[in-house]
Amino acid sequence: MDLAATHRTAAPATTTNADTANDASASPTSDFETFLRLLTAQIRNQDPLEPTDSTAYTAQLATFSNVEQAVKTNDLLTSMIARLDTQQISGASNWIGMEVRHSGVVAHDGGSTEFHTLIHPTADRAELVVYDLTGAEVARHPINPDAETIRWPAAGQGDTVANGGYLLEVESWSGTQSLTPTTVDHYASVTEVVLGAGGAELILDGLVRLPADALQSVRRPIA
Repeated sequence: MDLAATHRTAAPATTTNADTANDASASPTSDFETFLRLLTAQIRNQDPLEPTDSTAYTAQLATFSNVEQAVKTNDLLTSMIARLDTQQISGASNWIGMEVRHSGVVAHDGGSTEFHTLIHPTADRAELVVYDLTGAEVARHPINPDAETIRWPAAGQGDTVANGGYLLEVESWSGTQSLTPTTVDHYASVTEVVLGAGGAELILDGLVRLPADALQSVRRPIA
């Protein structure tokens, strides 16, 4: 099971202040202004006895117009993205205190979590497989292939598992044939909403970050 996407460490930053300053100065706006200065200088310094062909000026002016439109388009897109991100955060904030259903990481804190299974209907044998966030298998438990819900860890055994994040799936068989592993879903409480690289993200049980578009349903907490 490849869990590399769930546990990445950011690479150390090596960009210097000078590099940052150079990147900041190389914006579309500065390119546009540079183009304008160069075009003006070309017109001012051309040989009056052999002036630049008018078709060349036409092509350059067309390029000038394209650069101007590109700058305006980039500014407009940046503004639109900022507004959409704000709207996502505002809308998702209504889920704080609610429970969302998803198939991602479960935050174990010593208790027992109910999972909803998606076992193949033809399966006659199944096992719940537990992985840590490095992708290493840490536990395997036989389960009823007809069960629609299961609990992990079993009631009263939560303290036997170290607190932290885990990923679970079900492996099943039909006779001797191995079937495709399936995910299990569970509900988790939303404690915070943050803005991630891809938009709004939900902080679940104070540990798990879930993209807002990865949840399956939302419900009020069950007492």
